[in-house]
Amino acid sequence: MDDHDPFSALAALPHQQRWRGQIAPVPVVVGLIRRAHDDGERLLLIRRAGGPYAGQWALVGGKWDFGETLAEAIVREVLEETGLATTFVAVRGLVSERVAPWSAGALGAHFLLLVCDLLVGEGEAAEQQEGGVAWFDHAAIDALNASGTIIPSDYAMIREFAAAAERAPHVEVEMRARLGGAGEALSEMIRFERYE
Repeated sequence: MDDHDPFSALAALPHQQRWRGQIAPVPVVVGLIRRAHDDGERLLLIRRAGGPYAGQWALVGGKWDFGETLAEAIVREVLEETGLATTFVAVRGLVSERVAPWSAGALGAHFLLLVCDLLVGEGEAAEQQEGGVAWFDHAAIDALNASGTIIPSDYAMIREFAAAAERAPHVEVEMRARLGGAGEALSEMIRFERYE
């Protein structure tokens, strides 16, 4: 791998050297989980227990299961990782994150991150198997970045999207498809719903 451009050979990385044997970018939902406090807004972060970022603070999120809507995926992931019920507000951004191996023989990865804005009402976040959780104001998040204890890309996403008023539109499409008798494809659209 080229030391000057560690991403130039990422596509040719052997499968056994890719995180979980990835063959394509993995779609991941991540949440900007907000709660108003008397002294201002706070965001919920998780200290990752495993994965390529073990030990670092991060946005809460995870894999998008087959058959789920985007809102269902992020709400489920937050519930699993924090015990909190949330409400999906909007998509704030789409991020392609490529992770080059740090050294020869180390793992590489590629994620497609859907950054979702969420609100949480009552209840307290609790540590689950994914790691410890805590609420941080923006100054504390800046301090995590200064100390190198937050994933740098998650910090950048917080800076980019937490104050954003714009919603990235997304569409949920539901289709039914089958092969006809002569091999031609037949399809029917059941739902096309745009969210902004």
